[in-house]
Amino acid sequence: MSDELRNSGPDREVSAVGGRLTDPGWLVHGDPELILAGLDGAAGQEEMLAAAVYRASGHAHRDAGARVRRQLLALDAARYGNRELAREIARVAVHREMDDPWVVQWATGSDLDSRLRYAFPVPAKVGALATVVVEGRGLAVAGCEDGTLHAWDLATGSRLGKAVSAHPGALVGLATAVLDGRPAAVTVGRDDTVRVWDLVRGEAVRTCSADDDSWAKSVATGMVEGRPVVVGACVDDVVRVWDLATLSQHCEPLTIHTGFVSALATTVVDGRPVAVTSHSRALGATDLITGEETVRVWDLVTGREFGARGDRHDELPVFADRAADRTMEGDGDGDGEAAHCASLDLNARAHFLVTDPTSQCPMAVSANAYEVHVWDLTTREQVGEPVVTTFVEQAAVTMLHDRPAALAASADGPFEVWELPTLRRLRPPLRGHEARVRGVATAVVNRCHLAVTGGDDKSVRVWDLDGERETGSRLTGHTGSLTGVATAVVDGGIVIVTGGSDARVRIWDLEGEGQLGEPLAGHTTGVDLLTAGTVDRRPTLLTRGDWHKTVRMWDLTTREELHGRTTGEYTSPSIEFFAALDDRFVGVTGEGRVWDLTESRWIGVQPRQRGALGLERLDGRSVLLTGRRAEKVHLWDLATGELLAPPMTGHTSEVRAGATGMLNGRPVVVAGGDRTVWTWDASTGRQIGAYAFPSRVRALTVAPDGRLVVGFGADIAVLTHRR
Repeated sequence: MSDELRNSGPDREVSAVGGRLTDPGWLVHGDPELILAGLDGAAGQEEMLAAAVYRASGHAHRDAGARVRRQLLALDAARYGNRELAREIARVAVHREMDDPWVVQWATGSDLDSRLRYAFPVPAKVGALATVVVEGRGLAVAGCEDGTLHAWDLATGSRLGKAVSAHPGALVGLATAVLDGRPAAVTVGRDDTVRVWDLVRGEAVRTCSADDDSWAKSVATGMVEGRPVVVGACVDDVVRVWDLATLSQHCEPLTIHTGFVSALATTVVDGRPVAVTSHSRALGATDLITGEETVRVWDLVTGREFGARGDRHDELPVFADRAADRTMEGDGDGDGEAAHCASLDLNARAHFLVTDPTSQCPMAVSANAYEVHVWDLTTREQVGEPVVTTFVEQAAVTMLHDRPAALAASADGPFEVWELPTLRRLRPPLRGHEARVRGVATAVVNRCHLAVTGGDDKSVRVWDLDGERETGSRLTGHTGSLTGVATAVVDGGIVIVTGGSDARVRIWDLEGEGQLGEPLAGHTTGVDLLTAGTVDRRPTLLTRGDWHKTVRMWDLTTREELHGRTTGEYTSPSIEFFAALDDRFVGVTGEGRVWDLTESRWIGVQPRQRGALGLERLDGRSVLLTGRRAEKVHLWDLATGELLAPPMTGHTSEVRAGATGMLNGRPVVVAGGDRTVWTWDASTGRQIGAYAFPSRVRALTVAPDGRLVVGFGADIAVLTHRR
């Protein structure tokens, strides 16, 4: 093995980390490479918790400064329920950096799982995943849709070499091998070529193509008579087998006429190297989640299908995928042990043709929409608990420290490595939504500050901001994602109003009595905008359907529909959001123009910037916040068009949500985008803080007492003023 791989072992790091994981200052300021590589040395409950906290956002710690690390570590400690550790981390001094104006008070941990080992950031969607083992050390290899190839050491989480531009277009197929004692990757791109890469040097060492009329759409590697081979499933329904050492455009591959192949892997059956292919019974008829495929097994020496000639065994190979509650039988003969790792597109492909060469027993990985399962193919039993993750596109399996592990890549975000121990799993005490949070609202009931959240898990949840806990109210009834959440005062009590993709508008009692009456009917498509306010001295609701853009107004006391109109009748079809302003409803367009729905006319002054974010009340004025997808955020006086502060700058990605509030007695503007929340002084335009989050911020609001409630991923966090 090369020196680069030999020196990446964790022994030195583990010994250096020993006993220091409970030191908040060291977690904030220590070298992330050293800490991540040494987390396996954690001993005792406190150190194991600290290791889980550090790993939760480990992919961000490597490239972050101490200030961002402090924020993420404090937030993740709070998500794991250790608020004392969160406070200690937040108090760590960061030299030459301004103090954060916000500190985390508490947070939920729905997105946390202590089995997560690493999350590797990638520049584009992962098109293929694989693992390779060289002298007992495992590597993870990922190919992205921008044509780049990446590799990491699975033991330490450190990157191997640099990213390689493997193909000019998207990388669609990937397999791994060992050549001359060095890790290698075989890639397939949209340029119709198969290329072999030395992963340490980052250099191409072989290249070929199928022929003038065909190209490989997926690849696997294996061993035939002691020599490494590349197996490619080609678009002309032929599987080709190349000698990896002599791979070139001029070599003659073994050709196997298999028919259309939807998934490919290699293994060993009865001591014979074979290719296992999966075929849809009807082309294009495969269910995207469960799949229905037949399996065929091909001898890589003779090119013949097992069972086509000669003796047949009584028992055919059986591959089980219990996540989809199905069993698939192949046409081959005999049982065999997995001998090579392959990775596949899991959605719209067979889910079980992923095996690992380092395991004592053959393993397979399967996935449905939001879970990854690992199976022992000998016992047909599941290994460990399933990993709950976002929509899985790619997966592979490997072994880490004699434990099975799964690699999973989703459509959006880094790809992740999960250990699957049967014991030792830390569970955060406060768990919230089971899918993305889409909306946040606040209310005050009997001097108790509450937050109301809704998300893709179809539930509404109520949180006590003072008691730092969920109130126990989990309101269910929607059959689709929640797209809007609001609170209103009706007959002296506070209600929650929700709209969703199921085209239903529901009203709930905030104090736990459940849904009040039947849903408001009228919309035929999902509700995409919803707001509540006081109009003509009565509580009123305004909703809009997301397809026909029909706007409906309701009296919340009588549930009477006041009218229903199309957005076009309000002059502009491009309304971004609605708001209640001075006892009437208004619609705000993407250009920042404000339309009075009661008087059917434009009001206020149009700002000189596109991208409306919010219409708020600040210091007795109606102010318009603009700057979505812009380099600067502006705050305008709606009545005069006056710019109330210099342009607010400093954000480095798209702003998606904004609000105003008071922070230590001064007005501020708060905006969220991607994985950051920024804070500016509303009078001077000076940025006074930025708080980093581990996943995308989709909702935020400032509570009446000045605390900040942020929805990120499936979690919420409550930030309070730093004292």
